[in-house]
Amino acid sequence: MSALSHPVVDLSGVSKSYGDLAALRSADLVIHHGELLAVVGPSGSGKSTLLNIMGTLDRPSEGKVRIGGHDIDELRDRDLSALRAATIGFVFQQFHLAPGIPALDSVADGLLYSGRPRAERRELAERALRRVGLGLRLYHEPHQLSGGEKQRVAIARAVLGDPPLLLADEPTGALDSRSGAVVMELLHELQEAGTTVVVITHDRDIAALLPREVRLKDGRIEHDSAVGAAAGELTATGSTR
Repeated sequence: MSALSHPVVDLSGVSKSYGDLAALRSADLVIHHGELLAVVGPSGSGKSTLLNIMGTLDRPSEGKVRIGGHDIDELRDRDLSALRAATIGFVFQQFHLAPGIPALDSVADGLLYSGRPRAERRELAERALRRVGLGLRLYHEPHQLSGGEKQRVAIARAVLGDPPLLLADEPTGALDSRSGAVVMELLHELQEAGTTVVVITHDRDIAALLPREVRLKDGRIEHDSAVGAAAGELTATGSTR
């Protein structure tokens, strides 16, 4: 069965607790291939916990998590790491670029443990950097790049292996409005090319610009525009299931 026949992310009744703290409560969330959506909520709403669960960086206390059709409960840590490496790209608010390292090598280092020779890693890194519009910045070091360019280097590193799912955690949080708009435009372009993009943000204005909005409050999904749209369509047509 093709991986495309499964949702990229399928959470069912997922909860996560840290001691007495319930960080995520009974979350149901299905994300299909090629979607672009925002997970939005204030600090402490559960966004980071949901990101960690979707990214397989943490396991739930309760419920089922399936990524690309794989039930993570059935995977050993080594297999889970392999699934993560093949399926998920991460972009964070901080760029995590080492001083003195050119953009080309910062991106190529993302394949350091892939077994590919250095020349191939650099070739793939150059392709990824050109994809995000940095073909003229291949050998620039972090101090020679603007904030928006640094974030595009980080995005190039995240999409280097062409993962079907990109999780972007506050990708514009450290940028001015103009650079942030460029990064959001790039995320739209990646989605149009087939990547599933989830933007985790506290910014309601950013969330409002995306096709789907999942809103968290106190660890619960209090609104999902896709679910609301589906319910509205059923009401309008008089259909029931």
